[in-house]
Amino acid sequence: MSSNVRHKNLLRGIVFRFRTGPLRRFRAKISANRRLKSTACFIAITGSSGKSTTAGLLSHILSVQGSVRSQILDNTINSVIRTLNRVLPKHQFVVAELGVGSKGEMAPMANMFRPEVAIVTMVGQEHYSAFHGAEAVAVEKGALLEALLPDGLAILNADDPLVMSMAKQTSARVVTFGRAEDADYQVIAVHAAFPEMMSVSIVGKTGQLDLGSCFPGEHFWMPVVAAVATAMELGVPPEIIRDRVADFAPVVNRCHIEGTHNGPTFIVDTVKAPADTLGTAFKMIARANVPFKRIVLGSISDYRGKSSKQYKSAYREARAAADQVIFVGHTSARGKPSEADLASGRYVHCPTPKDAFEHIRRTARNDELILLKGSANLHLERISLAFRHPVNCWEPACGTMVNCVACGAFSQTFDRKALRKKKNAARLKFWRPQQETEIHSVR
Repeated sequence: MSSNVRHKNLLRGIVFRFRTGPLRRFRAKISANRRLKSTACFIAITGSSGKSTTAGLLSHILSVQGSVRSQILDNTINSVIRTLNRVLPKHQFVVAELGVGSKGEMAPMANMFRPEVAIVTMVGQEHYSAFHGAEAVAVEKGALLEALLPDGLAILNADDPLVMSMAKQTSARVVTFGRAEDADYQVIAVHAAFPEMMSVSIVGKTGQLDLGSCFPGEHFWMPVVAAVATAMELGVPPEIIRDRVADFAPVVNRCHIEGTHNGPTFIVDTVKAPADTLGTAFKMIARANVPFKRIVLGSISDYRGKSSKQYKSAYREARAAADQVIFVGHTSARGKPSEADLASGRYVHCPTPKDAFEHIRRTARNDELILLKGSANLHLERISLAFRHPVNCWEPACGTMVNCVACGAFSQTFDRKALRKKKNAARLKFWRPQQETEIHSVR
């Protein structure tokens, strides 16, 4: 290694340690002070699933009542610091999702954010390698309730015992939502069968509220009702809530729908793929009323035991829901299809996302629905993107978790050196720009 390279690596190490040590503490102190001075209502959302959709929809509803600062998709302590530093006197609401990847991460975020409203969607096998079970996840996420202000409000999922156990961790008022009969906001009916979008009926304090939406699957009732219950408790009129839910489009890559010209319709769900939630996405496809269905499956995450068992189980469920299952990546051979499925084309193995795109392009039908499902590492969203825009970046795993549209480099040939420079430049910026989130109305 040359002297220049050693000096560069040493400098990068010093900058990184400074940024994650003294600099972050300094920025955190500034953020905490800004939080104390703000008169906005601070709302925090956590849970193993549904955080981004809840935050996006709630922000969309509350924007009718006043100015909203939102933090969506980014959910680390650095995200919280950036969000608090961007809160302005004009903001009446600050809505943020808070996530955890290991033990001890929630408490400092929650204590800095000091929420007046805390929403918990559900607890699952999130980050199994770090927590080794849902109970440990519940303990970690429960720190959000402990940071809730005494005169605050907790919005909890009545159907999840681990979520309901968090109620004892706060003296704040507790409001519940779910299918349970004793829920304050009870779901009495849910229906979705693509192309029919999800409708949900809720009985709450003001009577029954019937909602239409732009979500393709029934499982979206949870974030929708969590957001609706919160908005109702904050005084938003039911008729405004109904209109805002109806024109809210799913957050990008969270089951958002992509149509193509004389080609397939895609449901893009490519942010994460925990093993215990795959079934909800597959049921959405199974219930769809379309002539032909395909599921493209990438990397699966957050499971216990052998990966071969998980991929085999995933293939069995996907096969029951769709006419063809396309496995992408080096783990795809673990699906263990039968000889008959291989011969008939019911199972297809594509080593890379580009191979999957080429296969779909060759065999595309204009009456088919395709689910893209997988962890963010493979960026399966490029498959639907390539039907609408030229895609030249087909690196199987580029190493960045930013979605391809937000990255903006999908039309360029992948350049690892340029990507490294871009990441280093981001580390050196004192106030790193926050990622813009695609949240919009359907017209």
